[in-house]
This record gives sequence, C-alpha cells and structure tokens, in this order.
Amino acid sequence: MTAISTERTAQTWPLRWSWRRWLDDTRSFISDRPLVAGGAALFAVLATVYLFSISIRATTGASITADEPFYLLTTQSIIQDQDLDLNNQYAAHSYREFFDHPDGLWRQSVPAEDGRLLSPHNPGLSLLIVPGYLAGKLRGVQVQLLLITALTFAATFVLAARMTGRIGLSWLATLGIAITSTAFVYSTEIYPEIPAALTLVLSLLIVTKRGSPQTRDAVILAVLLSAMMWLGVKYTPLGAIVAAVLLVRAGWNARFKFLALSTVSAIYFTWFHLVTFDGLTPYAVNIIYAGGTSVEIVQQHVEFTQRFYRTWGLFIDERFGLARWGFIVFPAIAGLLLLPWRGWRFRVVLALILTQLVIATFVAITMMGWWFPGRTLATVLPLLTVPLVMLLAQASAPVRWLVGLLGVQTAAITFVLAQAGHAREIRLAVNPFEMSSPLFSGVSRLFPNYTSWDTQTTVATIVWLMFGGAIAAVLTARQYRLRSTSDRTDLLPRQNVPIER
Repeated sequence: MTAISTERTAQTWPLRWSWRRWLDDTRSFISDRPLVAGGAALFAVLATVYLFSISIRATTGASITADEPFYLLTTQSIIQDQDLDLNNQYAAHSYREFFDHPDGLWRQSVPAEDGRLLSPHNPGLSLLIVPGYLAGKLRGVQVQLLLITALTFAATFVLAARMTGRIGLSWLATLGIAITSTAFVYSTEIYPEIPAALTLVLSLLIVTKRGSPQTRDAVILAVLLSAMMWLGVKYTPLGAIVAAVLLVRAGWNARFKFLALSTVSAIYFTWFHLVTFDGLTPYAVNIIYAGGTSVEIVQQHVEFTQRFYRTWGLFIDERFGLARWGFIVFPAIAGLLLLPWRGWRFRVVLALILTQLVIATFVAITMMGWWFPGRTLATVLPLLTVPLVMLLAQASAPVRWLVGLLGVQTAAITFVLAQAGHAREIRLAVNPFEMSSPLFSGVSRLFPNYTSWDTQTTVATIVWLMFGGAIAAVLTARQYRLRSTSDRTDLLPRQNVPIER
C-alpha cells in the first residue's frame, strides 16, 4: 500500500509542480504593476482609437472589399451549414448581411470537381471571427478584431519592456507604432495579418522569457504556432524561427512535447488541406491559379530581379510606403541597426522583421494591391516597437524630441485619414493617397512613386538611399565605439523591470 501511494505521488508530483510554477509565474506577472497597468491603459486607449476606423468605406460601392467578404462568407457557412462550401450562401444571397454592393458579391474561386465552392483562403480567420459575427454580423467582427489589435499592442508593450527594461519608453514607442495609419486601418479590416501578429508576439513572450522554456511553454507555443498556420500558410517562415528558438533553449522533455504536438498538428493540417483543397494551400481554387499545383503557384509568386526595389519601396513609396504613412517608422527602421549588438533576443526580433521583409519583397506578387498600404508588413509592424525603444534609449535629448515630433506627425496623419474616410473623400482600398490634407499631400514630392521610373522617382530614390546609408554608417560606427571602449554587455540602464537575460 505504501509502495503504491509513493508511486502515485511520484507520478503526479511533476504535474502538480508544473501547475504550481505556472501559478507562481502568473502571480509574479500580476504583481508587476507597471507592466499590468501600462498594458491595460494602452489597451483601453487603442481600443477607443480603433473604434473610429469602423464605417470608413473600402470602395465607393461597398464597405468592405478584396478578400474581406470571402472570409466572412466562410464564417457564415461555418455557422449556417457547419462546412466551408459557399454554394448555399451564394444561392440565398446571404452575403447581403455584410456586403452592400448593389451588384452583389463576385466569385473569387472555381468549383471543385465535386461541385463545392470554397474560399481560396486558410479557414483560421473565418473560424476565429465566428463569435463576433454571431454577436453583431459585420460590426461585431470589426469590434472583435479591434480588440485583438489592441491586445496585440498591449502584449507588444510587455515584450518591449521586458527586453529593454524601459517601461516608459516602451509604452510611448508602442503607442507611436500602434497609431500609424496601417495599424489603425487594419485594426478593423478583415484580414489575418493582425491576428497572426498576436500569435507572433505571444510566442516571443514565451521563447524570450528568462530561464529555459518549460513543458507548459512548449504546449502553449505549439498551439500558438498551429493557430498561426491556420491563419495563413504564408506565416510558416515566421513560425519556424520562433520554433527554432524554443528547440535551442528548451530541455529535452519540452522539446519532445513541442515536436510531438507540432507533428500531430502538421499531419492534420496537411490531411485537411489535401482533402479539402486538393493541395497544401487553398490558393489552387482561386480563379487566378485554378488547376495549378502548390509548387507551381509558389514559383509564380517568387521573383527577384524585378522586385528588389521593394526592399526600400515598401517603406518610402509615395502611395504604398509604410513609413510614408507614419514618420515614426523611420526611427524604428534606424533602430534595427542597433539590435545585432544587444544579444540573441534582439537578433530574433531582427530576424523576424527581415524575414517578413524578404517575403514582402520577393514572394508577395504586388505591394500595390487592392488594399490599404502596409498590409504585407502588418504582421511584424508591432515588432518595430523594440528597435524604436532601443534608439530612444541611446538617443540624445534633441533626437528624442525629433522622434516625438515624428510621433505627433504620425498621429496627425492617422487623424486626417480617419476624417477624410468618414467624410467620404477617400476610399481605403482605392485612393487613400489622394487625401487633400496639406499635411499629407504637401510632402508627396519627397517620395518616389514606383508606378513608373521617371526622373523624380530616380532622384528621390538616390537621395533616400544616400540618407539612409549615412544614418546607417553613423549608428554602426557609434555602436562599434561603444563596444570597443567598454566591456559592458548592457548598453541600456535598468528601469523598474529587469532586462531579460
């Protein structure tokens, strides 16, 4: 009897210990009042701001457009029919609940051999927004997504504060990135980019924490990365980087649990997509790629020589540049040069941002699509907070004031965009870059327009590249001097929160 009792205790003790440690970690986080208070305040501020992105029309004829209606149509099918087949929704014109174009909803895909009509998108987002749709149709989904966006940036604040030890700067930097026009618009746009960003930020909070990741961390990470895949197979490279960090840092038990769960998830993901879409991706049912294999579709996407200009064009293009819509992005880009000097956690953030930049440059078919600027970088947009904090922490007072002014400009651009959108002056997916506000149009000639390589585009590109090169040289030289004249590994002073080691 004693032997049996002892054996049971030995078997259950690790589980009890794991839950006790999880509870201890939770209490530790809750007791860290600056992080909790800061995250809660940021969430409340951003949720309020993002409410004003609702009701801005995407086109003249419809409030939403491009891929958005098809995510909602699949959600409708999941609720009404418990499947992904859209034939019933088209037959009943049930899309009128959320799509108000007088001509009705076009078809984005071709029927499968068995007659099913499927949306050419991974079903993760459609499943995620079921609660919002049940609560309030289109408006309910938009509110759900804006809450997800606010939560994403609140979690980003915690990540930045823990990595840098700078609570105040992390809060302000996160706010600056979170109120860019791209974040504002995509807070209620029905796309998977921001939900994927949330899974990415939460995953980073797990793999960059102090100490080796435990079994429960491996389980949670496997769930998060699986969710990321269901949101879009295009996020696989980002998930692979985070997974690699866990496998390097974790013990054998945590590695085994993570690999086991990930393998089961991958097998089911593969089986589901092969059975449902007849391929590893849903893209083959798209009218554009109908009949093509997954390999052929990828080959059509990847191109190098004609897209290299996007490396900087994604930031400075006159119409679709991310930084052109919010100048606070410029110092964040400069801060990327500081990350390699700060340790492996910062290099992971850098790797994720650069990986998405490579995908947006060489894999995405276009950077000037039927969507608001910045979509292809929106998933890593929150991560720009980290390099921005790094730059502010090491900057002189005049530089901080300059960055503050850029933050004010960013907020002002978002404000005039919202104002123009609600006044029906512009449509988000059609002509947002035609805003008449002098604050936006007055600096248009400073940026190259990559719809054509005319003299203005060429000259502006050269000027921007020379300016960027000069900034890079100055920052690199400064970091080299700091490293060579000091044996300190910590270039940032601690402030209330211990820097993650």
